Amino acid sequence: MKLYKGIDYLQVSSEDLLEYEKIRDSELLHPTATGMLKRVRINKFHEYPKSVRHNKHLFPNNYLDIVELKQHDRIRELAVDFEKLLDTNPNEQTILNFINDYENYLIIASLFTYYNFGHHEAYLFKEFALNTQYRTDYLLVGKGSGGYEFVFIELESPSNNPFKNKGTELSQYYQNGINQVKSWERFLEQQFSSLQPKFLEAKKSDLNLPSEFINSDSSRRHYIVVAGRRNHYERNPDCTYSIRRHEEKSSRIKLLHYDNLIDLTQNLVDKNAY
Repeated sequence: MKLYKGIDYLQVSSEDLLEYEKIRDSELLHPTATGMLKRVRINKFHEYPKSVRHNKHLFPNNYLDIVELKQHDRIRELAVDFEKLLDTNPNEQTILNFINDYENYLIIASLFTYYNFGHHEAYLFKEFALNTQYRTDYLLVGKGSGGYEFVFIELESPSNNPFKNKGTELSQYYQNGINQVKSWERFLEQQFSSLQPKFLEAKKSDLNLPSEFINSDSSRRHYIVVAGRRNHYERNPDCTYSIRRHEEKSSRIKLLHYDNLIDLTQNLVDKNAY
């Protein structure tokens, strides 16, 4: 379930620890108006070595680093490259490869925009197995003022039209994705505690697993299915967007198209947190 290749953020090198200690010492020195030095703690988290920023969090190898949100040029280029890929009519696996092989996780992290959590802490798990039968493409875990919440994500093909009959009905492949997510939801209602070993495995050893990862609370679980493109919706927007609203209201599943992900990724440029 690790996101990052070639490094284990559960460990911090001695060099990074020394650099971290120097920065921590500098956080205590703050000049006053008279030029005297006063011991006031200022936060320089953004200057900590990357390994330390990850290691300080609950799931170091799944932490979404807020410092990446300062890389505005990279985010803009990522949105452009993702749109170019989508215009080649790729299948779902090609999309997953683009995100996972090149660690373009900001595309999925941008989905936090829809929720009021993730701004305190943000984590991403890829190919997260619920059991031997069910596996999500991605699981976002975010912390807000009310604690941790979970977003289970299913990606379908961006190339196939998610609607049929001129946009008046969901197509079978889109319906299959929705049915898959509903199966997850039924399983989690009964077996959410069975996920605990996976979270314990990813957790930093000296931190306790919060109760939100142990006790089942359906109000903390959210679901997203991404399929098709904006042009599929705009062929009959009165029907297609009505279907989207109805599905979200009736089943609490958010239906999105891939152009939403392009827009959300671009909008990260203006964000200081997820």
